[in-house]
Amino acid sequence: MKTCIISNGEFNDSDYIRKLINNCDYVICADGGANIAYKLGIVPNLIIGDLDSADKQIIDYYKKNGVQVDKYPTEKDETDTQLATLKAIELGTDEIIYIASIGSRFDHSIANLSLLLYLLKRNIKGIIASEKNEIHLIDRSLELEGKIGDIVSLIPYSTVVRGIYTDGLYYSLSGQDMSLDMPYGISNVFINNKIKIKIDSGLLLVIKSKD
Repeated sequence: MKTCIISNGEFNDSDYIRKLINNCDYVICADGGANIAYKLGIVPNLIIGDLDSADKQIIDYYKKNGVQVDKYPTEKDETDTQLATLKAIELGTDEIIYIASIGSRFDHSIANLSLLLYLLKRNIKGIIASEKNEIHLIDRSLELEGKIGDIVSLIPYSTVVRGIYTDGLYYSLSGQDMSLDMPYGISNVFINNKIKIKIDSGLLLVIKSKD
């Protein structure tokens, strides 16, 4: 099952985002993500969180349309996106796409990056997606499709990433290491429509970006 979690971060209405959501089997709004879903004309399966940033009229609208709303206390350990993630796992998802989960609240953005690690440890595919970025976290390998000229950056998420191999990138790597304090993998370029990245050990963020 592919689940889309809509958070309350930066968002621009686009066909790209709409397509991502419509291709998911289950949609969860993390609190204010309900406002975004409403703007997109999306009816989620579930709204979860303390509802401090969701528009009350929108919540009432969704309730009238049969959407499940799970309200939590404001004083809680988990963020709303973390709650949505736990619920998705409970429902048996094997892939989560996060929408509007990065933005001006850098603390929330960092916490949501950590969710990719949480999923990776449980063999669940996770992607943070926006109009400008597609973020993956790997501990083994990844194949990524794009267009020639697309930009991708490789950034360590562990102290050291050992044995990085790439295929289809302008600046190729053939077993080099990369450290967290000196990431040199910024702004590599697709030279094929599909690239392959493999690492021997560590954690590596793979970020496909648009200017």
